[in-house]
Amino acid sequence: MKATGHISILCVAASWLLCPALALGEEERVHPPLPEPLTLSDALLIGIQSHPGLVVAQNQVAAAEISSGKVDASYGVNAFVELQPRLSSRAAADTVDFQDDSRYGLVLRKRLTDFGRTESRKEAAQSDIAASQARFVTRLDRHRLEIIRSFFAVILADHAYRARNERLAIEYFRYSRMAERRDRFEQFSDLEVAKQEAAYRKAYVARHRADLERRQRRHALALNLGRPGELSSDLVVPDLSAYRDREVPEYNDIIDEAIATSSILKAHRANVASAQAKVSITQKLNSPVLSADFEAREYHDSSFSSRDRYRLNLKFIMPLFDGTHVRDTEVALAENALAQKWAELLMAEYGVREDLLTLISDLLVNRAAIVAAEADETYRSYYQDRSRAMYEMEMRSDLGDAQAAVAEAMLEAARVNFKQVLLWAELDALLARPLALMEED
Repeated sequence: MKATGHISILCVAASWLLCPALALGEEERVHPPLPEPLTLSDALLIGIQSHPGLVVAQNQVAAAEISSGKVDASYGVNAFVELQPRLSSRAAADTVDFQDDSRYGLVLRKRLTDFGRTESRKEAAQSDIAASQARFVTRLDRHRLEIIRSFFAVILADHAYRARNERLAIEYFRYSRMAERRDRFEQFSDLEVAKQEAAYRKAYVARHRADLERRQRRHALALNLGRPGELSSDLVVPDLSAYRDREVPEYNDIIDEAIATSSILKAHRANVASAQAKVSITQKLNSPVLSADFEAREYHDSSFSSRDRYRLNLKFIMPLFDGTHVRDTEVALAENALAQKWAELLMAEYGVREDLLTLISDLLVNRAAIVAAEADETYRSYYQDRSRAMYEMEMRSDLGDAQAAVAEAMLEAARVNFKQVLLWAELDALLARPLALMEED
């Protein structure tokens, strides 16, 4: 019950956030511009307000709730007016003599009980709501991860562009200097100059590709935020300290928690509960129905004793024989569906177990990769300092290569750090834990 309440609160909150998207058409929707610079916490908040994928998931929750209301309404009171303009010839008369025999009345009708069938329908409807809510939470978690991934991709694309630009500057300097010395002093051959020009042209292509990648990554981020065409020029690198000192848990210590809290498995368990209730529904297809009718009527000719002004009926309908075997067929189909839902739940549990072990393994490997990247970045920084000192003393130096290597090392360090955060965010989502990056940067 506690987990179900948690999901319900999330769905209500998301419904409030998504109300503008539900109420307005695409042409009527007006958004304030994206903040500049854009922080990750702002991106996460904007992304769950505007994205149509979440609106679709929320509509599925609403549809399940509407269906539940339809089941509740089956025990409501039906009221209708019955008008019967008619002419009749009485059997006691010797001749055919049509006379006005019109009548009208008010009828109230209510089902009292169907001996458990509607209760089973309510159980199925409530389970369908729980399943749709859990699927919404899963979709919300995945969308948040997509936003984080695309946000980091923009920052990495900017790092990559700077690294490629650094390499292009070096290759162009070498090519132009070599060509100049060939033309003035014949110091280099045409073959050597052509080789260096080819390196420069390749570096230009790599820089050009990196530049286009920056736009592509920003376009992908804008789509994940539900803001197509709004490309953010300046992104703030988030504070990753919340994940830096975390200890990677043991698989056996958290597997039970993952199975208990995973929104994916909650959806499948709710599907199983719904299928079980639907088996019960089909088993009660031929159950009796007790209903009550109240009739108030007026007649043009009320001389007959059988014509009651008021009538209260209790109706008990008990099916005795069904030669079409509809019930048996429906029960077999429902039991088959239940077996399928059980199998799907088991398959989903296997998937969660595998995903959890993969996440833990990736976290351990990537933690070592972070140490390696930091060591390489330190080495490249020292090497750049030495190359700069040699250059200032007018000694032969590879300062340009050293600067490019530093840029590459910074790119790799950012990449492995961002990957570690994404892995932790996936693990938090799997364990239904709050996302630390949703806090203020």
